[in-house]
Parts: sequence; structure tokens; C-alpha cells
Amino acid sequence: MSRKKKYIENLTETEIVALKKGHKHGDQFQFRNRCECILLSYEQHDVSSLYIRFKTTPLTIYKWIKAWEVAGIEGLKNKPGQGRKSKLKQEDESQVTKVKELVKNEPQNLNKVVGQIKETLNIDLHKKTLIRFLKKLNTDGSDFEGD
Repeated sequence: MSRKKKYIENLTETEIVALKKGHKHGDQFQFRNRCECILLSYEQHDVSSLYIRFKTTPLTIYKWIKAWEVAGIEGLKNKPGQGRKSKLKQEDESQVTKVKELVKNEPQNLNKVVGQIKETLNIDLHKKTLIRFLKKLNTDGSDFEGD
């Protein structure tokens, strides 16, 4: 005996508009996918076709549906603290000053800076991670005279 198929039912016009807007203009990829999934479920697409389409598991689709039923569109958004934590933290002044000092000494060779960060701070990171961190500090990596 198979389970009863699970669909989203009884969406209001404002909920449909909000889901379409979230699907088209949401900030995060996961949120856009979740909105689209709820809309497709409302259109009677079954969970087996949805998990194949979104390259996930049936359990994940059921969780998205449950999140919608419990909290509406807010339940589909990523919660704070999800995702990978940054290796370099802007709030840690000692890290920021050490990184700025290392970049100031070697502004033309960030590969050396990455190696020095690994030695001094014991943080293993990629050159692109360092570049993103420097951009977050609102600098290009060579302009530290104002410090």
C-alpha cells in the first residue's frame, strides 16, 4: 500500500504572488528553489518528480513543504548561522592587523601571504579566500598607509 501523495493546497493569491517573487528575485539560491518547489507542489507535481528536479532527497522536499505549512514564506528562508563559517574574521582585530601587515610587506605576491598566514596564524586558506577577505575590508590589498 502506498502513501498518500502530499501536495500544497489552498494557496491565496497573495501567497502565490509572494512565492513567484521569491522564486524570481530571492537573494539566495536555496530560497528561490524552495519557493519554486512550493509553487510546483501547488500545481500537483508529486514529490518524486520534485526531488529529481531539485537534485535532492524526498525527505528534503517534505521538510520544505512542512516549513511552508508551519511558517509560510519565512519558513523557506535560510536561518542565520547556516553555511560555512569564515576562516578569517573581520571582528578579530589581531587577525585583521596581522593580515594587513603581511599584505603590506608582500603586496604583489598574495601566494606568499597565504603561506605566511598559514605559518603565523595557523589558518589554511586559498588565495581567492584572502582576496575576498581583503575586499570585505574595503581595500585592494596594497593600500594600507591610512592605518
